[in-house]
Amino acid sequence: MKSDFFMKINIIVPFLVAGLLFPAPVVEAQQGICYVTNFLTVSEFDDVVRTVNPDTLEVVAEISLSIPGAIEIDGLRGITIHPTTGNWFLLAMTSLPPSPAPAPWLMEYDPINDTIDLLGFTVLDFNDIDFREDGDLRGITNILSTGSSNYCELSTITGGPSDLCQYTGSEGGDTIALGSGDEVFRASGGYSVGGPAEFERPSASGSNNCDSASIAIAANLSSESVRSLTYWPAEDVFLWVQGDTARSVYLVTEDGGETFLGTFDHDVNGIALVEIATPCPPGDNFIRGDCNLDLGVNVADAVYLLGSLFIPGSPQVMCADAGDCNDDGGMNVADAVYLLGSLFIPGSPTIPEPNIVNGCGPDPTDTDPLDCSQSGC
Repeated sequence: MKSDFFMKINIIVPFLVAGLLFPAPVVEAQQGICYVTNFLTVSEFDDVVRTVNPDTLEVVAEISLSIPGAIEIDGLRGITIHPTTGNWFLLAMTSLPPSPAPAPWLMEYDPINDTIDLLGFTVLDFNDIDFREDGDLRGITNILSTGSSNYCELSTITGGPSDLCQYTGSEGGDTIALGSGDEVFRASGGYSVGGPAEFERPSASGSNNCDSASIAIAANLSSESVRSLTYWPAEDVFLWVQGDTARSVYLVTEDGGETFLGTFDHDVNGIALVEIATPCPPGDNFIRGDCNLDLGVNVADAVYLLGSLFIPGSPQVMCADAGDCNDDGGMNVADAVYLLGSLFIPGSPTIPEPNIVNGCGPDPTDTDPLDCSQSGC
């Protein structure tokens, strides 16, 4: 017993010292933070940005972007989020200062500091915008007097456009989404001119992004006007919002396959995706050994566990089931020893399920008194 105790101490102390000198830098993981995707929607009929639950399509929050006496916004046409700063960029039609219709202002909103900056007029009748992964802003106009819809780069400093190419044959209501690899997908039709809705991607043999190839879509998509197209990277699908009476929204794949998602209770002329940090909810699923709830199992978890056990004021393990690394129904120093052994000593027992290999899951030995007040899963 004595030699076993000293063996445990010899294993633990170096890692505990390392943890004190070099603490894990991810504060959110230590607090059990989860990220929930919500939709942000805008309408050309008001100045409100609505946060929408993607499961129920219910509005859970809303914010008016007008500033009385300074900025009066009549409608918002498109919204996209800067990939680095997280600021929102929108196309705003304003009565104060007046917009030189039909050109909207390019507007930047900082949701952290709650500040608005009207960057400048977009010159042309832009209807939708989206960011490339490198932070370049792209926009598409409604059909112009030339009979074409212009695809442009917009300056995030002045709002001014630089023409890239022109789409011909538009039926109005043009909207774009930059898919995986920043490939440009375009939907148009019905809303401002009439005619069937269409779905396009760049032609493999084309000289520019506006040389497009049609994607076959079902009649329920083509028969109604399209209001907004947005790519959802995590699901690898597009959000296709219609201008029908029901305000229907579909999940559409890049080959045109569609799944009905539901209906909005408000007009939508632009949609973006935003991740909101929130405490992870309690639940039955967890990863054993993931003591800091960052969905990984490594030496940082052993350090976190030992700190919670022996260092006053340290963050506590919010999922005791995850801290029970050896699945003996308790959480103590033996669990840290077991975890470190499984990580660094060849031939040591592996961590019992649900472990990092098999991913999140319930406790197969749930007769113990341990539970989770928060979970990284």
